[in-house]
Parts: sequence; structure tokens; C-alpha cells
Amino acid sequence: MLIVALALACSAGYAQKTKVSTAENSILLQQFDAAKTNIDEALANEKTSSWTKTYIVAGRVYGWLAANGKDDEGVVKARTYFEKAIELDQTPDEKGKGVGKFDNDIKSELNKYSNDCANFGANCFNTKNYSGAQTAFINAVWAHSLQKDYEAVNDSVLLYNVAIAAMLGEDYKTAAEYFKQTFSVDYEGPMSVLRANYCYQQINDTEGQEANLKAGFEKYPENKDILTTLIQYYLSAGKNEEALGYLNTAIEKDPSVAVFYYARGCLNEKIDRSAAIADYETAIARDPKHFNSLYNLGVVYYNWGVEIQNEASGERDQKKYDALMAEQSEKFKMSIPYMERANEIALDNGGTESKRATLDALKSLYYRTGDYDKSSKMAEELNAL
Repeated sequence: MLIVALALACSAGYAQKTKVSTAENSILLQQFDAAKTNIDEALANEKTSSWTKTYIVAGRVYGWLAANGKDDEGVVKARTYFEKAIELDQTPDEKGKGVGKFDNDIKSELNKYSNDCANFGANCFNTKNYSGAQTAFINAVWAHSLQKDYEAVNDSVLLYNVAIAAMLGEDYKTAAEYFKQTFSVDYEGPMSVLRANYCYQQINDTEGQEANLKAGFEKYPENKDILTTLIQYYLSAGKNEEALGYLNTAIEKDPSVAVFYYARGCLNEKIDRSAAIADYETAIARDPKHFNSLYNLGVVYYNWGVEIQNEASGERDQKKYDALMAEQSEKFKMSIPYMERANEIALDNGGTESKRATLDALKSLYYRTGDYDKSSKMAEELNAL
């Protein structure tokens, strides 16, 4: 009777292990239901629920089910099973042996699982399930990271896919982190920096934004897009000294770009009007239709004339007063040509709002210089907008 009982026990254990093998074979035969049923039974049975091989096959089955559209949670379940398999394989038996017995099997299945994750992620992209795609590609990276001699550069495409999926799914924090990783392995370098910048902007992480752009500029100092974005960041943040430093660098690298001189002119207006005028004039020389430089230069002379007029209003000496009024009239006249040129292209550079600004300025300038007919004409155009 004892022998019979032992035989029955061994038979039961063998039967459950057979279910693991059957589940594995069902994958080759594309028998989805059979694979899932058999592995689920093996997982639930006490004879095989502590067997490392059960969890290896369970991970394989559920990754395969996910890749074939049979279980949307399959990649997550599969990773859980693989983690359990690794844990069991690193646990010695009662004799202190057996550690790493299934190491090669686990590594082999993790390679397949990584491919399953990538396929599932691609399917999620096609259906705009960006959260699912993000999870899938993260798990693909995890599976690869457990391989011998793993290097992140080998997963550059997967890392980039995680970042893109997270960005499209509006998980901007995760997206920024993964764009930084792709940047670190020099994959889509400048574009990774700029996309990370966008993500940092969405979550108002100014520290992350600055650090990312500075690192990008240090690695790709010739990239104009990164340099321009860095300058714009400093301008928006009110960090004028930093902006000025990078603008000087930008001009040294490419003195043909009008917008660099325009931006530096904006900064110089606050500290050195003559330098600002020179920068705007250079910008216009580089691009005769650079609206912002034309308009700003007109404003500089206009405001200068107003300053002189205010000074004249407090002057009691008639000769000095007359001299100041002549000077202020000259500044207004110097403003007019730039404002007229800006007015000609205003609608193509900001639309009605820009047009209204130039017409309003010209109306005042013509009036202050005694050209009342033109001033009235500007008023009529303003009313017609």
C-alpha cells in the first residue's frame, strides 16, 4: 500500500509538470486557450507552484498571449512570473545547492519576452494606447537589462520608444527621464534634448529644463536649435547675463543669423542703447524684412525722442529748450523710416495686432513731426481694422 501511495504521488506530480510542458508546446501550435489553461492549472497546483520551470513557462505564455492580442495585461503578468522564476532560481534547496540551475533557460525566455513586449508595444501604438505601449517598452528594456554584458546603448530604440509613448500619453515626467537616457547613449541626440525640453516645460520643471539644455549644448555645441532654445529659456527666465553670454557664443558661431542680433538688441536696450541700436541695425542688414528688429529700432528712437521732450518740458532756458526740441524732433524723424518698413510687413508678422501697433506708432510720429495729413490717414486705417 505504501508503494502504491508513493507511486500515485509521483504520478500526480508528474501530471502537473506535464501541464507545464503542454503549455510550452501549445505555443508552438498556436493553441492560445490550451497554453493559458494548462499553465494556469500548473500555477494553482501545490505540486508545481514552487517549481522554477512553471514560472519560466508562465512568463513565456503570457508574454506570447500579449504579443498576439489575447491578453492586454500579459506583459505585466509575464514580468511578475519571470521575477518569481529568478527568485526561486536564486534560492538554494535543502542541501544548499541548485542556485542558478535555470539561469540559461530564464535568459533565453527573457529574450523572447523582450520581443513580445516590443510587438505588443507596436500594436498599442497603432491603436493609440500610449500607456500600454509605454509599459510594454519599459518591460522590454527590463528584460534586456538582465542579460550578460548589458549596455543601455543596445536598447536605444526601445528607450526612445518609451519616451515617445510617454510624451504622447502626456506622462511628461517619465518622457523627460527616458529622453535623457537616449541622449546619454547618443541616440537621436539633439532631438532627444529638444523633446525633453518640451516635456520639462509641460510640467514646469525649470531646473530640469536648464540642466537638460546646458548638457545638450555642451555635447552638441554646433546645434543651432539647442543653442537658440537655451537662449530663449534664459530670456524667458529673466536670466539676462546667461542669455547674453550664449547669444555672444551663437553670434561667434554664425554671424549671419538675424535673430541672434535681434535678441541681443532686446537685452542691450536695458543696459546700452547704442549697442542695442547697433544690434538691430545688424539684424536688419542680415534680414531686411526682420519685422521685430525694424519695429524695435523704431521704438528705440521714438522713446528716445519722448525722453528728450520730457527733459525739455522742465527747461527754463529758451536756447536750451529750443535745442532739446530740435533734438527730439530729429529722433522722431529717425524712427519713422523703420516704423514705415515694419508697417508694410506687419500683417505677415503678427497679423492685426502688429498692424495696429505700427499704425498707432506712425500716427503719433507723424503728428509729433507736423505731418498731420499722414497722421490722419493712419488714424483712418486704424479705425478700419
